Formats: sequence, structure tokens, C-alpha cells
Amino acid sequence: MENIHNQIWGEELVSLDWLMLERVFQKTSRMLMYLGGAGLMLMMLNVTLDVFLKAVFNFPIQGTVEISSYYYMVAVVLLPLAFVEYEDSNINVDLIYNLLPALAQTICRFVAYALTVAVLSAVAWRTGIDAVHSFQIGEVVMGSREVIVWPARCILPFSFALAAFASLLKAVQLFRGEDSRQTPSRADAS
Repeated sequence: MENIHNQIWGEELVSLDWLMLERVFQKTSRMLMYLGGAGLMLMMLNVTLDVFLKAVFNFPIQGTVEISSYYYMVAVVLLPLAFVEYEDSNINVDLIYNLLPALAQTICRFVAYALTVAVLSAVAWRTGIDAVHSFQIGEVVMGSREVIVWPARCILPFSFALAAFASLLKAVQLFRGEDSRQTPSRADAS
């Protein structure tokens, strides 16, 4: 009877749920990275077309600077954030880290993940408050034409929350001993 209970509610089910959660998160973060790349391509196309139309026909695309600043750049920088965090693709300075024993390296990484979750969660919360306020007032910017910017404000808390979740997943992986990052030995560092 206990074996059936473990099969239904035990380790197998937790592992299956965990793997499914990881796969969904990986696919979502990868899709957001591609959307960020698409934003980069759209920004490049928009700016190039604006410059061409202005130079050749003296007819620039109205709002290019505002749309690039408030939509494209936000998407390019923030949508891939969860993917970058999950893949450990951030810039690392590990001058002292590589000299530490393996256990100390693991502890440092766990503390770093925990701090990252805390900071990114706080930033997500604050930018979420700002996004709600921006929505409530119907925030716009005035440039060569009026551009609605409150939808772009929603990208910030969404991206920061997903990046915090990525760090949380990495911390849980590390705790479970499933971390994919290899801890270099001292011999490898020299």
C-alpha cells in the first residue's frame, strides 16, 4: 500500500511535475528571447525605413524615436532576461570563486540565487506598481506624435518576475543536486 502511495503522491510525481515545470519555463523563456530578437529586427527596420524616407522623400515616420525608446528597446533588453538568467549567461566575475572548494562554491551560488530572487522580486513588485499606475492614467509621451506607453510598462514587471522565477528554479536545482552548471576544480582554474 505504501508503495502505491509513493507512486501516486511520492517522489515520482514530484519529479514529473518538476520536469514539466522546467520544460514549460524553458520554452516560455526561449520564446520571449526570440520575441526580443524580433523586436531588435523591427527596431532596425523601423529606424532604417525612417532614415531612408526622410533622406529621399523628406517624409519621416512619425513617432519612430518614441516607439524605439518605449517599446523596442524595452522588449530587446527585458524579454530575454529570464532566458539569460536561467542559462547562466550573465557576465560573471569569478576571480576568487574558482579558488574556493566545491562546497563553498555551491553555497556561494545558492546565496547568489537567493539574493537574485529577492532583488528581482522587489524590482518586479515596484515596476508592477508603476505599470498599474501608468495604466490607470493612460500614460502617453509626446514627441513628433503622441504615443501610448502604458502597455510597454507591463513588460518590466513581467520580465523581472520571470527572471526571479528563473533564479528560483536554479536555486531549487542546486538544492536538489540537479544543477547543470559544472563546478570547476582548482586544477582546471590554473
